[in-house]
Amino acid sequence: MSKIFNVRLPNASPEYNAQQFDQLVRSLEQIVLQLNNTYTSIPDQNQAAAAAWFGGGGGAAGGGFAGSVRGFQPSTGIMLPYAMLMSDQDQLNIGTTSENIVTFDTPIFEYGIKVQDHTAVFTGTIDDGTPPGAGTVLTVSAVTSGTILTGMKIAGTGVTAGTQITAQVSGTTGGVGVYTVDTSQEVGSITITGTRASKIQFDFSGQYLVTMRFQISNRDNSTGEFEIWAKNSGVNYPLSNTRTDLLARKSGSIWSHVVPTITGVFTVNDPTTEYLEMAWWSDRAGAFLEHYSAETSPTRPEIPSVILTAAFISAEMY
Repeated sequence: MSKIFNVRLPNASPEYNAQQFDQLVRSLEQIVLQLNNTYTSIPDQNQAAAAAWFGGGGGAAGGGFAGSVRGFQPSTGIMLPYAMLMSDQDQLNIGTTSENIVTFDTPIFEYGIKVQDHTAVFTGTIDDGTPPGAGTVLTVSAVTSGTILTGMKIAGTGVTAGTQITAQVSGTTGGVGVYTVDTSQEVGSITITGTRASKIQFDFSGQYLVTMRFQISNRDNSTGEFEIWAKNSGVNYPLSNTRTDLLARKSGSIWSHVVPTITGVFTVNDPTTEYLEMAWWSDRAGAFLEHYSAETSPTRPEIPSVILTAAFISAEMY
């Protein structure tokens, strides 16, 4: 925006007369005209200003939030956090006595709500437990950083791509000890990185409406149970569990399917430490969250194994 040049505004002597008021109005009109003709919108600055306004700026007269999120801004609208997250991978049942944590790898929208990884770096071997010999025993001798969690995908020199930790057998919880993985292999002592993209974090405190849809398939030739619940920062969220029935598979190559949808309100008091995760369990080893590729005749899009949407609804926390 260039410098504004305008006529000198009149002085009141001792007070404005009608002619001076008219001159004052004309001068203000010229200022507005010059502002409109010389201003260039800068999107990054607009977004930063909106975020600042959302987080605690503004005022009662011109809109904006005082502390918590409330009020209105009729000129440009309110910037509210929202997200739509998906997974385009199958998510298998790691065990009928274990909880499974939902992961996301395909964010569609992430505005003020985002997926973050649990990450751990450690030293370990993979073998049959009595080396030499391939197997599914992961022995961790040292942890450099983070906490080792079931459901983590692990990577390192010689580790089969996509290998996942299914359980901890012994040792310090999340630390040095013995674990199992889902893929048999033999790997000598190396540095391993484990990641699990399951933490849904929120930039602002408040109440959020969360809806999830699960594409559940059952490969077992028997009926079963399937439960889904929420976790707040690693702790089970009270009264959040839902159970659905699983039908036996239709044939040896065609699974049964059920698509439950759950909705709830998640409260964020401290966005720097709190996060949401979704967990599931089934008594059928063949139950899993299934992703389907795009199909033809007619052309049909992919089916994600899970879809989550979240949107801010209120700053009030009761």
